[in-house]
Amino acid sequence: MSGGSSAVEVTQGDFEQAAGVLGRAFLGTEQWIRMVPNDEKRPELLAGMFERTLRMVAAAGGLSEHTNGFEGAALWFPPGIKPTMWSAFRAGYMSPRWLFAQPFGDTRRMMRVLSWFEGFHPKLVPDPHWYLMALGVDPEFHGRGFGSELVRAGIERADRDGVAIYLETETDENVGFYERLGFDVLETAVNPDIDLSFAFMARQPN
Repeated sequence: MSGGSSAVEVTQGDFEQAAGVLGRAFLGTEQWIRMVPNDEKRPELLAGMFERTLRMVAAAGGLSEHTNGFEGAALWFPPGIKPTMWSAFRAGYMSPRWLFAQPFGDTRRMMRVLSWFEGFHPKLVPDPHWYLMALGVDPEFHGRGFGSELVRAGIERADRDGVAIYLETETDENVGFYERLGFDVLETAVNPDIDLSFAFMARQPN
């Protein structure tokens, strides 16, 4: 890895920049191509979605981090913390503009996909754990270790807390990336709304 970066907490003034990083990171992923098939609208929609998500994480008591040069960003929820309706409202997700603009073409499908993920989460990891909600590296910095560094910062916290880390991911490449960091696949399943396979993974404390 180059640059000698380390995980730095995202501040409110950094939300837009961190959202841009995550939006670009997920722009070409199969999940978001299927959720937002319009190539012209997808960049702006993903950037807006991730800015709201960063605000929601902050409002709910979660943790967002970035590398020193904003090459990558990660969104975390600590043990016992998860998004609430109030945190979603404060982030702008529950505003009339968000609900009725239908930024993903089919808001009901979006909610079904999110509910599908949540159906696995408490079943697979019922004990307290850290949840890696999102990890993204700007495509121009892929392969330089920035994603690994952000995950390792989370691993150090989870090991200090003596708890597991849980996440979901969609590609064989990503599964291999997390396996090299000590994660195991708990289950795989195909989401019926977007016809895409996901792996549900966890790493036990060291």
